[in-house]
Amino acid sequence: MPTTLMIVYRVLGTLLFALAAAAIVEKYRTVRGAVLLPARVLECRRAASTNSSRGAGGYRYLVELHANGQRLEMETNDAFWFKHDKDTGKVVQVWYNPNARCVERKSWETEIFSAVLAIVGAALLLIR
Repeated sequence: MPTTLMIVYRVLGTLLFALAAAAIVEKYRTVRGAVLLPARVLECRRAASTNSSRGAGGYRYLVELHANGQRLEMETNDAFWFKHDKDTGKVVQVWYNPNARCVERKSWETEIFSAVLAIVGAALLLIR
């Protein structure tokens, strides 16, 4: 195999490992010090307060939760490709941190995505 192609595979594999690690670190940075609470989905809407970039975003849940005796409406940090209207009224578990602008929805999606990235990265690093 050509040396240039091997270098590309090594760099790409390393980047995928770094991306997998960054996704896990970002999720658990949000979750650390947070409390798991039930929240009711009010709507699925375009990202607003959680993302300052104009073109970035996707759709996020707006949820209602009760913490410290207060009713709060907060966005999740999800990034759906399309609107999930069917989930309105559904109760989900969220990690609430009073210092964060948004809440983290409890799910295994980040861990599964990171595992896939790490496996692909390992496969690229093992190509001879």
